[in-house]
Amino acid sequence: MSVHLQRELDRLRHMILEQCAQVERNVSDAARAFLERDVELAKLVVAAERLVDKREIEIEDACLGLLALYQPVAADLRLVFATVKINGSLERIGDLAENLAKKAKNLARRPALSVPPEFGEMTAITREMLTACIDAFVTLDSSKAAAVVSRDDEVDRRKRDIRKRAEAAIALDPASAGCWLSVVAASRNVERIADLAAAVAEEVVYTVEGRSLRHMMDDDA
Repeated sequence: MSVHLQRELDRLRHMILEQCAQVERNVSDAARAFLERDVELAKLVVAAERLVDKREIEIEDACLGLLALYQPVAADLRLVFATVKINGSLERIGDLAENLAKKAKNLARRPALSVPPEFGEMTAITREMLTACIDAFVTLDSSKAAAVVSRDDEVDRRKRDIRKRAEAAIALDPASAGCWLSVVAASRNVERIADLAAAVAEEVVYTVEGRSLRHMMDDDA
């Protein structure tokens, strides 16, 4: 590998890590804003999404420039392609964090509602998945990445539990429907963030080992 290519790969890694840190912070703040009905924190998340969008374009341009100038091969090429996909996943996670923050603002205007514990649990698991998949990417640790993918079912299960709670609560008190539907919609946002964290982890496995976990799981189905 040339010194120039290594320098550009290091710069690209630094850019994606900055994006990871921002997205992680947005998800954490959006979840806290929803749980605590914190409108001001929700507004900060919405504003921060503009930075995520700006960085997404900069990272994509850097990847394209690196491919055009240095024509990397083998593991370096897989790393650049993985970065492109991870960059897109991070941007979508940022969008979902913004959506969750907007739902927090909406919920804060409604009568007080005790958010079910499953929401906090699924949010905590999702944040752990996001942190772990980023760590796996930084260290190129495929075993840690594979462990992230395996946790996705935990989030799905809690989302289903929230839906059941919502249906039962609305049946008892139809006037609470608006609040409960906000909680269900928020849980869908969190579930999707977990899905994307798992997708990032799958890209790490592919980058390190050259194998696709997604296709392996499809074959096992």
